[in-house]
Amino acid sequence: MQESDLVLLDGEILSREEAARDIFDRGGCFGDGVCALTPVYNGRCFALLPHMEQLFESVIAVKIPMVYMMEELVDFHEQLLAATGEKDCLVYTQITRGSGPFDLAFPEPVIPGLFMFTVPVDREALAERRKKGANLVTKEDMRWQRLDINNIDRLPEVLAKQEAVVSRAFDALFVRDGKLTETTESSFFIYKDGILWTYPEGPLIRKNITRRLLKERLAPDLGLQIVERAFDKDFAVQADEAFICSPAVEFMPVTKLDRAFINEGKPGPLAQKLQQAYMDFVLKECPSQHEA
Repeated sequence: MQESDLVLLDGEILSREEAARDIFDRGGCFGDGVCALTPVYNGRCFALLPHMEQLFESVIAVKIPMVYMMEELVDFHEQLLAATGEKDCLVYTQITRGSGPFDLAFPEPVIPGLFMFTVPVDREALAERRKKGANLVTKEDMRWQRLDINNIDRLPEVLAKQEAVVSRAFDALFVRDGKLTETTESSFFIYKDGILWTYPEGPLIRKNITRRLLKERLAPDLGLQIVERAFDKDFAVQADEAFICSPAVEFMPVTKLDRAFINEGKPGPLAQKLQQAYMDFVLKECPSQHEA
C-alpha cells in the first residue's frame, strides 16, 4: 500500500515536499510533543472523539497550550481523508510545543505545531496472520515512567521492534520487574480459567482506545471478567490463549512467546470472537457506502 503524498501541517493540506518544518521544532530536537493514531474504515474515523480526548489529556499533561478546538481536529481529519481519498488506513496526529531556541526550558511564547498524515495498513495481511497467530519476543522495559502520556519519543519501541524484526517475530513484548506489560504497539491480554488478565492501567503502559473499548463494551457484552494484575511469562504461557489489541492490529491472537507455545501454538476461539465483536462495533460507526 502506498503512502499518500498529502499531509496536513498547521491546518493546511500540503504535499510532502511542501510541508517544510522548522529544524528547531521541539518535536525533532527533544521529542517534546504528543500524538494519537486513529483507525479509518470505509473513509470514516473510528472512535475519533475518544482518540482526540486522549490526545487532549496528553497535551494537558505536558503543558502544551491547546490552540485547536475538538471540532477543528475532527474537521482536520475529515479534510485530510477527503484530500487523500484514503478509505482504510490510520491517521497519525502529532502536536509539538513548536519551535524555539535550542533550550530545554519552554520557549516564550509557545506556538504549538500540528502535523497529520495517513498511514497505510494492510488489513488483509492482518486477517491472514490471525489464522496462525503472532509470535512475540520479550524485551526488558527501559521506557520512562509516564507512558500514559502518549509522547512522540519512541526510541525504546523503535529498538525493540527492530529486535523483533531481526528475530522474525511479529512484535516485542516488554517486561518490567519480571512482569509482562505491553508490546511496542498493543496491549497484551491472556485468557486463563475463564478470566481475561492484563497489566494494570496506569503510568507504566500506554493508553489504548481498543483496550478501553474491550473493557467498557466488548467484555461486558460477552460476559467476560477482566482482572488487571501484573503477571510473569510463566503464568502467560500456561494460559488458554493470549492476544494483543490496538488501533493498528485490532485483535491479534498470540501463539508463541519467545520459545514457548501458548495453546499448543494454535489461535484460540476467544480472540476470533473479540475480533468479530470489534468489527461489528466498527461497522456500526463506519458503515460501508453500500451499508450506509
